[in-house]
Amino acid sequence: MQNLFSTLKSVFLTSQATAIWIPFIVTFFSCPLLIHFAPSTGLFDYPEESERKIHISPKPLGGPALLVGFLPIYLIYAKNPLPLTFGLLIVFSTGIADDLWGVKPKMKLFFHAAAALLVVSLTHLPMTTVSLSPSLSFTLRGTANSILIGFWLVGGTNGFNLIDGLDGLAVGIGIISLIPLVVLTATQTLFFPLAALIATLVAILLYNFHPAKLFLGDGGSYLIGFLASYLVVRGVSGITNYSGNGWSLVAGLMLLGVPIIDTSLAIGRRVMSNRGVMEADQDHIHHFLYRKFGHVSAVLTIYGLQVIFVSLGLLFIV
Repeated sequence: MQNLFSTLKSVFLTSQATAIWIPFIVTFFSCPLLIHFAPSTGLFDYPEESERKIHISPKPLGGPALLVGFLPIYLIYAKNPLPLTFGLLIVFSTGIADDLWGVKPKMKLFFHAAAALLVVSLTHLPMTTVSLSPSLSFTLRGTANSILIGFWLVGGTNGFNLIDGLDGLAVGIGIISLIPLVVLTATQTLFFPLAALIATLVAILLYNFHPAKLFLGDGGSYLIGFLASYLVVRGVSGITNYSGNGWSLVAGLMLLGVPIIDTSLAIGRRVMSNRGVMEADQDHIHHFLYRKFGHVSAVLTIYGLQVIFVSLGLLFIV
């Protein structure tokens, strides 16, 4: 028994293990507190505030639980944590402000761009490799690479916000997107932020899956989108095949397949209908599947679609 206890102790106290169970526990126990104090803090998601929302009663917001679960591990293990931390706080604060008081779309986009600019300006970024075949390949460096990754971060931030229309959808997509990267970087420092984010997402999914006890809110969905987009860049660049040549844009597009497809369709749909590009609607992929199959079936169907995209992405990185 003593040997078993010693073995379990050594396993749970390894740095890799703490990057999983500490964020999970912090997030898991933060959620009931947010639910309890929501009436006094005003952290609710109200259905009448957006045309794209389908719920009929206010729900507590759980975004802060993700932040407090993820940040401690990232600050401890990251080599240069401040740029991403401040960028993350900008997009999260913008989302919380929108949840509480409402922020104009152009102003939100401005703050997202500022957060992305902060990260790309103060972080050493991998080159971006675009390779569709051995004879059709090119690499972006310098300013062009920084601009592309900046757009990538802003697009991912808003893409996850757009798919956050059904219980557990954005959280589950984030988990599915990052699982291959956390497995393939298990011996690298990058494992820690990837594992921490996945752990926080799993913890909040227990409260966010249908019927949800709390919602992400804009603060939570922006946080997931910004972090997932950044960690995909880092994760793909950290895998052996791309460690010397940057990260594969095609692999990244596949790993974030559902948010990217849904965002692209939304932009095209709104442009064709002469609506504002940032004007909400109920014509997203998840809305169509929800009307046809119901809540849980729609979410699980999109999970399956994301698994297919991720599997295709792995072809470009392993």
